[in-house]
Amino acid sequence: MADTKPRSIRTDRSRVRGLGAAHHGVEHWWAARVTAIANILLGFCFIIIMASAAGRPWPEAVLIVSHPVVAVLLALLVVSVTYHMRLGLQVVIEDYVHDEGLKLAANLANTFFAVLIAGICLFAIVKVSLLRALPL
Repeated sequence: MADTKPRSIRTDRSRVRGLGAAHHGVEHWWAARVTAIANILLGFCFIIIMASAAGRPWPEAVLIVSHPVVAVLLALLVVSVTYHMRLGLQVVIEDYVHDEGLKLAANLANTFFAVLIAGICLFAIVKVSLLRALPL
């Protein structure tokens, strides 16, 4: 009797562990999807926050943005967006940069740029949040 099971070049162990040809799972794919969903949800929060602060005098806008819940939501948005940005550009670099040295340099620059942008944005959020403690 002929074997009717389709043959695979993957070992039983790699099928169980979920490993693909690159010997790693789908963590990168999942991280991109999770951050995309987080960006959508946090983006709606951002729109609501900015709409509520729009047109108000500076002291009132600072009070809105410096509220602890709002500041945390904005910080989460910054982290999620910059991480998602780094993941997306990493895929482009890996797909289109073929020289290994240049690929490493581009990925390092990508990571440093994402961290720089996140750091600047988080610093701004902290600075505005601390303005609440000052008399305006």
